[in-house]
Amino acid sequence: MNDDEAKSQTQSREAGECLRDYDRLKLDLASLVQGALRLINEQTDSDSQRKFRELLADLAEDRFTLAVVGQFNHGKSSLMNALLGLERLPVGVVPLTSVITKVSYGNPERVLIEFQRSSLKDEIPLECLPEYVTEIGNPGNQKQIAAVDVQLPSEFLRRGLFFVDTPGVGSVIAANTTTTEKFLPQADAVIFVTSFDSPLSREELEFLAKVREHVRKVFFVVNKLDLIAPAQRDQVLKFVHQQLEQEAGLAQPRLFAVSALLGLEAKLSGSGERLAESGLPALEESLVQFLTTEKTGEFLVRTCDRALSLLGELDRVTVEREEPGGAWVSTYDQFMAREAGHDPEAIKGERPVSNENLFARLMKLRAELSGEPDAVEGRRGVRRSPAKSRPEAELMEAALRQCQVCARVADAMMKFMAKFQYQIVVSEDARSTLAGRGGLCPLHTWQYAEMASPQGISASYPRVLFKLSGRLNALASSEAPGNLSDQTRRLVPRGKSCRACREQAAAEENVTKEILDQLIASNGQEWTKLPVLCLSHLSALLRKVSDERLARSLLDFEAALFERLAENMERYALKHDALRRGLNSEDERIAYHRGLSQLVGDKRLQAPWHVEYLL
Repeated sequence: MNDDEAKSQTQSREAGECLRDYDRLKLDLASLVQGALRLINEQTDSDSQRKFRELLADLAEDRFTLAVVGQFNHGKSSLMNALLGLERLPVGVVPLTSVITKVSYGNPERVLIEFQRSSLKDEIPLECLPEYVTEIGNPGNQKQIAAVDVQLPSEFLRRGLFFVDTPGVGSVIAANTTTTEKFLPQADAVIFVTSFDSPLSREELEFLAKVREHVRKVFFVVNKLDLIAPAQRDQVLKFVHQQLEQEAGLAQPRLFAVSALLGLEAKLSGSGERLAESGLPALEESLVQFLTTEKTGEFLVRTCDRALSLLGELDRVTVEREEPGGAWVSTYDQFMAREAGHDPEAIKGERPVSNENLFARLMKLRAELSGEPDAVEGRRGVRRSPAKSRPEAELMEAALRQCQVCARVADAMMKFMAKFQYQIVVSEDARSTLAGRGGLCPLHTWQYAEMASPQGISASYPRVLFKLSGRLNALASSEAPGNLSDQTRRLVPRGKSCRACREQAAAEENVTKEILDQLIASNGQEWTKLPVLCLSHLSALLRKVSDERLARSLLDFEAALFERLAENMERYALKHDALRRGLNSEDERIAYHRGLSQLVGDKRLQAPWHVEYLL
């Protein structure tokens, strides 16, 4: 690995860590605000409740709108594909129509079409997108499209970035330039794309002046690095730099020389060397640094201060109700005194406060947001440090899947039950065997009842009940010593005495062995796609694994998946409490079910006892 490749990998890793840290801080803050909201509910304080909900709404809607602008055919859509690591947005030599394409997080991916003069939206397959946003598919925007919302499973988007692909300016379609200019006031920052084969024309400089009227932060990208010889690159960059300084009046503009084509190819192939050549990591690092610095320093700190202030007001309400006119001071007052450099003890009084713990935790979080060394170091000390990190794309896909063993075994048990309920109707021997075992265990009895008809149950189960009646009579008349409760409990089928339990155990054994054989077949190479397993089936598989590296990879993947599901659950809860449920993605909506299933397995296979000892 050369120095450039190592540097690019370090930049990508650090950018990812910055985004994760910001996201974690935001979710921690949201959790504290949610705690305050629940406290207020108990006190029926509607005004404070409304204010805290507004804070939650701000956190739920938090996103950073990054508009990608530039002249037609400079590679704007290609650059977005490269940044996202997904080849999903349409590119080509034909101009896009005058439609804003918004790109946000969604898992699984989907595309929503917003129409002019209508609140209704249509969902279309992603491959049909060119029919709505290109001049070939939608010339002159004849379909009256207002905007297109493309939702993609990209980690960049999941952590708060909201990309907007604008129509290219300077094409023969005048409406494209007008549409882009109208959108500029909504952007938090802009990526201004020019190219090495046609660098910074007079028309681009005029458009840049309009951009800077609305947007403070502009990232300048010179695309198509792969189309020019290395000896000429510095000349082009020097020319663009001079134009930005002399013509646009920018002091020390920073340029990013990028090949979006190489960057996307490198991400799709996993080539660190090609990624370094593309110049993409430096741009990503700068974007993330600006995003996290700006938002941590402004949005999160401001939100934290508002939460502290509201809790301070809540303190006053609580105390005035309990001790009107008494000597008191809120935790918030002490906090603000400390911030102003005063002695908080000098204003300390009686303070019967029920939310003191929330204050302490908010103050600690604010110290972290402000970058106080001890607080930041404390957070680093508890950060998860996986033995081997997993690709984000793999985790996104895994968050939608259920345990591989549970799914296979549940299917096997459905087939078994269908055959079983038929057998005990038509076969005298099957009914006799079932009666001798006292039926099935409670779980499988009710699963059987879900499939069988009342007539089928009535034809099959009387012998089971007659058999148990005889056993109970025998116990009633028996004078043999023993605990009647224990002896009665043993009449309920469990584990090996339940035919369905034995069938389930055998199916679990077969599936776990098959998964292990597939992993071993990789001959010690990297395990690029590990199975999704619930905790009990992970344990069952680990009992069979002799390769310690494989065992640790399985554990690391499981840890990362649990963390991902926990975050999705937190996001869902935040948007639910903020009354912004429409913002939830599909993986967030199902996270509660996936999280519980990951923890204890598919509910169709669970019973109040374990059959795994049979494996």
